[in-house]
Amino acid sequence: MRLPPRVLVPGARFTAGEAVTLPEAEARHLEVSRFGPGAEVVLLDGAGSRAGAHLSSDGRKAVVCELLPARGEPLRRVTVLLGVGELSRVEWAVEKGTECGAARFVLVAAARSQRAHVAAAASKLERLRRIAAEAVKQCDRTVVPEILVPSPLAAGLGLCGGPLFVARPGAPRLVPGAVPDLTAVVAVGPEGGFDPDEEHLLDEAGAVPIGLGGRILRLETAVIAALVQLIDDDAR
Repeated sequence: MRLPPRVLVPGARFTAGEAVTLPEAEARHLEVSRFGPGAEVVLLDGAGSRAGAHLSSDGRKAVVCELLPARGEPLRRVTVLLGVGELSRVEWAVEKGTECGAARFVLVAAARSQRAHVAAAASKLERLRRIAAEAVKQCDRTVVPEILVPSPLAAGLGLCGGPLFVARPGAPRLVPGAVPDLTAVVAVGPEGGFDPDEEHLLDEAGAVPIGLGGRILRLETAVIAALVQLIDDDAR
């Protein structure tokens, strides 16, 4: 028996008995996947609302049957300050970071980020957001993470609140339960890491270094290793 597919309908309001018009791409995907009239689906607005529904006769709408509780969202909202690297690595970091529970990605045009990589990430924001949305559906989350345009580290820090951590080789691992706050920020540098001025800026902002093990990790792997420590598998 197939599980009901998750269908993203940004901005929709779900009311029992009401029909919701599906985005064209979502309706087409359901048709190709052979979900026909009457098929059960789970609607997501991407911002925290979730509903059970059935497809209409033409497959272009879904009639809401019941409102559902949120799923897959960690109690702690973690923002990733992500130093921009090669676009394929940023895409991988966004996809897997979303699956691990990241609440937001603030892309950082770091001193060691190549200009071409920063330009590519800035021009592909919509693609990165689609990747995050698809990851939310795949892993059965409820909220699609924000992805913000690349900016210098100082500007990125200004957009964040909560305890700040930075992935740094040689630092100790985070002690389980050491972060009581319901928000946190972790900075992951590009390949080559943050430069000395950026590290100084992080230190001045009160960043706590955390280690990711005894190996040098690629940025996309570092994102996963950091989130696993900060989120503690507390999703509801």
